[in-house]
Amino acid sequence: MRVVLTRCASVIVWAFLLGGTLAAQAPAKVEFARDVQPILRQHCVECHGPSQQMRGLRLDRRRDALPNRVGANGARIVPGNSSASPLYLRLTGNGSGSQMPPDGPLRQEQISVIQTWIDQGAEWPDALSGDTMTSEPDPAVVRMMHALRNGNRQAFNRALRDNPKSVNGKGQGGWTPIMLAALYGDVEDVRLLLAQGADPNAQNDGGGTALMYAIEEMEKTRLLLDRGAEVDARSGEGRTALLVAVGRAGSQAVAKLLLERGASASVRLPDGRGALQLAVAARDASLLSLLLDHGAGRTPLPLASALLAGCATCFDMLLPLAEPGDLTSALTAAVRLGDLHVTKILLERDAKPGPGILQTVALSPKTIPVDAIETLIARGANIDAKTPGGTLLDFARRHGNTRLVDALHRAGVSDQGPAPFPLKPAPPGSVRGALDRSLPLLQRADVTFIQKAGCVSCHNNSLTAMTMAAVRAKGVRVDEHIARAQLHRIAAFLEENRERALENVGIPGGIDTVSYILLGMAAEKYPSDSVTDAWARYVKNNQSPDGRWQCMTLRPPLESSDFQVTAASIRSVRTYGPESQRADYDKAVERAVRWLEKAQPSSTEDHAFKILGLIWGGGSQAAIRKTAQELLTLQQSDGGWGQRSSLASDAYATGQALVALRESRALAVSHSAYRRGIQFLLDSQLEDGSWYVRTRALPIQP
Repeated sequence: MRVVLTRCASVIVWAFLLGGTLAAQAPAKVEFARDVQPILRQHCVECHGPSQQMRGLRLDRRRDALPNRVGANGARIVPGNSSASPLYLRLTGNGSGSQMPPDGPLRQEQISVIQTWIDQGAEWPDALSGDTMTSEPDPAVVRMMHALRNGNRQAFNRALRDNPKSVNGKGQGGWTPIMLAALYGDVEDVRLLLAQGADPNAQNDGGGTALMYAIEEMEKTRLLLDRGAEVDARSGEGRTALLVAVGRAGSQAVAKLLLERGASASVRLPDGRGALQLAVAARDASLLSLLLDHGAGRTPLPLASALLAGCATCFDMLLPLAEPGDLTSALTAAVRLGDLHVTKILLERDAKPGPGILQTVALSPKTIPVDAIETLIARGANIDAKTPGGTLLDFARRHGNTRLVDALHRAGVSDQGPAPFPLKPAPPGSVRGALDRSLPLLQRADVTFIQKAGCVSCHNNSLTAMTMAAVRAKGVRVDEHIARAQLHRIAAFLEENRERALENVGIPGGIDTVSYILLGMAAEKYPSDSVTDAWARYVKNNQSPDGRWQCMTLRPPLESSDFQVTAASIRSVRTYGPESQRADYDKAVERAVRWLEKAQPSSTEDHAFKILGLIWGGGSQAAIRKTAQELLTLQQSDGGWGQRSSLASDAYATGQALVALRESRALAVSHSAYRRGIQFLLDSQLEDGSWYVRTRALPIQP
C-alpha cells in the first residue's frame, strides 16, 4: 500500500545547482498457508511487514497480527469474530478510515476467505508464525554466492570442492547453491551442482526454487527438469515456474518446454490473474498464442491490457473472444492511448463508454479531436462526472485539454465553482536563501512520508535522495543522519520484497516505481548487492521489444511518460546490473538508447527525460543537443516552463527543464534563458520553502 504525493521541490533544488467464491452456507475449511497467506503477501505485507508497519500494523508475523489477549496488544484480528476484527472491517470499507488496500479493494472472494478464516478461529500454524529463527547462513554457500555474482568461476569451483557437503547448504534467505547457479551462473555451474547431488526442489525462505530462477535460459531449465524439478511447485507468492516465465518477453521456448513437461496453463495467482494476463503484459504474442492453445483461462480477458502494452497482435488475437465488459475496458484503454482507429473498431462492436472515460480523455497525452469526444458523449459518456477536487470541466482545464473543454461546452456543461485560491509567494531573495528554506522541509517531508504512508514512495523519497546528493556535491550541508536513515529504510523495503522481484511480481507501480527508487539509490551511491541485483533484473526483464520501458500508470506529471521510465530504467540497469551478466544489461541499455534517439517527445517531462536518458545511456550528442534546443523553445514569456504547451508555467516543469538543460551542457548557467528560469523559481517560492503545483493526477490513495 502506498500514497503518492506530487511534490516539485526536489527537481527545483536540483535545478539550482520520480479462486472462486466460498459457499455462504457451509464454508469449507480455510487453511492459512494455502488460502490466506498468499493474499496477505500479495496485497498487505509490502507495507505491513518487517521493514515498515503502516499504522503500526504487521501482518507477516502471528504475534503482531493475533492478540495475546483479545485486544491486549492492539491486534487487528479477533479469532472467531470477523465483525469485531479491524482488519476485516477495513477490507470491506466498514471500519474507520478508507477501505484497504488503497490502490483498489480485494475481490469479494478474497474478502470472504479472510472473513471465513477469522470466523473459523484464525488458525495460524507455528511453522508459519514468522517467529521461527532461521539457522546461520552456511559460510561456504555465502562464498559461492559472491563468486557467482562476480562471475568468478574459479572461486566458485574452489568453494564447492573444499566444501562438498555444502552442495545443499543454505546461505542467506535459505538460498542453496543450485538456486544461486540458476540465477547467476551458467549451464555448467548448474550441471556440476546436480552431478554432486544438489536438490532441484529445495525451497528458500520465500518458497522459491531453482527452476523459477532458471527460466531465462533453456538449457538450465531443461537440466533441472531432467533431474526431477517439480514443474508446478508454487512459491510463497503463489507463482509457478510457468507464471514466472510467461511474464518475460522471449520466453516462448522455455514456456513450451514447461508445458510439455506437465506445467498447468490454467494456474492462477492469488489475485486471480492467470497466465494470459502475464503474457500480454510481457507484450509477447507468441507466448499468448501458446497459452491459448494449451487452454489457459480466458477470464478476465486481458484485451485492454493488450492495448496498453502496445501489443497489436495480442489485441487482434483476443478481440474475437471479447465479452461486452471486455470491450468497455478496452475502449477506455484506446482513448488513453489516443488510438482513434481502435476506438472506432470498438464502438462498431457496441462498446459502451465507461463512467470515467472523459477523465481519461483529459489525461491522455495524445490529442483527441473534438468530433471523437462528441462521439463518446453521444454514446453515453457522462458529461456530469465528478472528479476529486472539482468538475470534469475543471479537470479538463487543469490538463490544458482545450478540445475536451470545447466539447463539454457544446454539450451544455457550464462553468461551476470558484477558481482555486492562489497562494501568495514570498521570494527568498537569493538562491542560497531558497535552499536554506527548502532542504530542511524536504528532509522532514521525506521522513514523514514513510512514517504516515507506511511505505516507500514512487518518487518523493527518491527525488529527495537525488537532491541531497546534488547539493552535497556542491558543498551545501544536509542532515546526514536523516539521509542515511532514509537510504537504509528504502534498501530495507527492497530487501523485504526481493523475492517479488525475482519472480517478476514487482511492487505497486511496477517499473515506474522500481526504476525511480533505484535512481535515488544510485544518486546516493548505494553499493550493489544481491537485492539491487534482483531489482535490476526485474527492470531488465520488463523492457519492451522496441527498447523502451513503458509507463504503467497515468498520473501526470510524474507517472505519465515512457521517456521518464525509460531514462530511469537505463540508469538503474547500468548502475545495478550484476557483473556476471553485464553484457545482457548493456544490450538492454543500447536498445533503450536507440528508442530514445528516434522517439518524438511532446511534454516537458518527455523532453527532460529524453535528454537525461541519453546522457545516462551514452547516447548521441547530436540527439541530446537537438532535444535541448527543442526544450529551450518551450520556455514561456515569464521565464518558466509549463508541463504542456497549453498549460501555464509551474515550478515542477521549470525545475526539470533547467536540470535537463544544465546536464546537457547545451546551456550555461550564465545564459539569459537559464537565469530567467531561476528567477521564475525564486519569484514563485512560498514562505515555507515549498512551491505550489496544482495536481493533475486522480488520487487513488488516502
